[in-house]
Amino acid sequence: MDVEIFSLTGKNSADLSQTSGEIAKKLEQNGFSVTKVKSVSPSYSKIISALNELAKSEKAPDQVVIAEALTTKDSTSFRKKFAEVVAASEKYENTPVPKDYWRKRNLDFLNAKKRKADKEEMEQLKDKYRMFRKKSRVFSLKDMGSGYRGYCFMYRGIQVAVLPKSSLAGENPEDMVCLACIRTRSNFENSQEDYPNGFSNQEFVPAKTGFVNNYIPLRGDGAKEVTRKCVVMVSFLVFLTALSLLFYNMIYLSLRNAELNGEIQRIAHSVDDSDTTPAKKKDDTINWDKLLKINDEIVGWIQMKDTHIDYPVLWHKADSTPQQYYLNHNYKNEWDGFGSVFVDYRSTKGTDGKNLVLHSHHIQDGSMFGDLMKFGGTTGDLDFYKEVPTFRFDTPKGKGTYKIISVFKTNTLTAHGEFFNYMISDFENDKDFMNYVYNVRIRSLFNCPVDVNEDDELVTLSTCSYEFTNFRTVIVARKVRAGESTKVDVKKASLNKNAVWPQVYYSSYGGTRPTVTDFDTAYKKGQITWYDGDYGFKNQKVTPKTTESTTATDKKGQTVTKKPQPTTQAKVYCNVTFINYDGSVLSKQKVEYGKSAVVPKTIPKKPSDEYYDYTFEGWDTTYDYTKVTANLSIAPKFKATLKPEYANAQ
Repeated sequence: MDVEIFSLTGKNSADLSQTSGEIAKKLEQNGFSVTKVKSVSPSYSKIISALNELAKSEKAPDQVVIAEALTTKDSTSFRKKFAEVVAASEKYENTPVPKDYWRKRNLDFLNAKKRKADKEEMEQLKDKYRMFRKKSRVFSLKDMGSGYRGYCFMYRGIQVAVLPKSSLAGENPEDMVCLACIRTRSNFENSQEDYPNGFSNQEFVPAKTGFVNNYIPLRGDGAKEVTRKCVVMVSFLVFLTALSLLFYNMIYLSLRNAELNGEIQRIAHSVDDSDTTPAKKKDDTINWDKLLKINDEIVGWIQMKDTHIDYPVLWHKADSTPQQYYLNHNYKNEWDGFGSVFVDYRSTKGTDGKNLVLHSHHIQDGSMFGDLMKFGGTTGDLDFYKEVPTFRFDTPKGKGTYKIISVFKTNTLTAHGEFFNYMISDFENDKDFMNYVYNVRIRSLFNCPVDVNEDDELVTLSTCSYEFTNFRTVIVARKVRAGESTKVDVKKASLNKNAVWPQVYYSSYGGTRPTVTDFDTAYKKGQITWYDGDYGFKNQKVTPKTTESTTATDKKGQTVTKKPQPTTQAKVYCNVTFINYDGSVLSKQKVEYGKSAVVPKTIPKKPSDEYYDYTFEGWDTTYDYTKVTANLSIAPKFKATLKPEYANAQ
């Protein structure tokens, strides 16, 4: 028998090519002839490639010995390294199942049932469609030394023997190869009747192919198969429904919104009634006559470079609650989830107010106010601000360019910290106004090189934001003054490293929240460099903000008026959990930020074990639960005392 030897390369592997002469002599003494000894990479793909190359050659050897291959005494390393090789051998022995197998089989059985075939004919039909596949028989070569086994199997007519590393087996590699060849030949000769050519025939049922067979419940399917198919069908329908909703919300509605806004943009920027092109007029004047004919609640038009923002601004004067009409209606007065850009209901003077507050949705495709997120998240995008330091806001009364003075993030949930009311439209006096400006500027992500004074007019843009739950991104800008350039010297702009955030930011990322005072205090300390007024309001007084007066009925049925109470800062709470030795919860508390948690009345107990008794000593002080600044889990401390019978042992 001709034998070719693969010597696998690798760490601690012997190179059999160096001793090929000695191997050849020993094999010749036992009736074998060595054709070649070569080194092969230990990867299964390289081994398969080498075996296929031999199988295709005209002078294929009768045996291939793969030496220096296995590293475990059991079959683990063989299964890990040669499972793919054995699978490849089976693949070459088996023919594919005909594509129309199930169609023909089902049709023949259906016809047989229709003509009421007898039992014998049905059995013949079953035999006709019985399928068999060859399964490789892997033989053990038994102990090749020190308990390490070898294995053999058939690969495309070649007997393949796989041997352990000689360094592990503690045997001479030449002797191991010779012994493997003899045992491999013996295994296949003795098993020829049961495993012809090293394979057995096993009956199997081909997998059903096609959509109907795989997913539609059919007569004859078992209960489990019917259940599986039903689950798959329901899952598919759910997926299809979700995909349809996703398409509707993310694509169709987005395209519809773009078409709707494109329509009014063409109207707003058209030169005359005959102009249907989207090109703007040379002087960029808004066609107010046409817009007001479409909707007389259009009070302005806002445009921002490098964003989708090029929209009408609407004001529904009947709004009196936070649920405002144009939050979910478009300029055609149709219900629309994208809504419009609209005036906040607290801006009671509309475009004549000192600070006009505008809202719009944050749409993921960037439309409406979605592109305001280009100014940044927890860190401002200074490059974008430098590209877009201004925006246009025009009204029927005239054009207006606005210079951005602040871009900040703020909370709406009291759990996230003190709420800053940026939606103030009218102010008590100049000092009140400048306090507002001071508050928006200390919160800004950027140090905007734009001066502000008490005579300025503001526009504030607000949209949903997701740095934290229910956050808002807010942009405040002042109108360019008469005779002032619309340009901003953005070279002087910088990131504000001390921007004031709600408390939740510091609880999450660390750091200390800067102190917030008021305009007067900061100005006198020289902390304000952006004010260019005459400070003529320094003696003005600002009434502390209070809640509105309320009326109630006392026990005697008389109406009484409750005096306004000063507004309180929103409180931030942390979760503190006291646990027992086994992790079970003894007390769970919501503790106000900076305050102390209450130690539970239940004394923790830890049961004694074989050697020790345990006594509660107190609570772990790794984290200070007397001044809570974060969510905490506090565990008990126990003193271990050796039991007397062991303590007294000599």
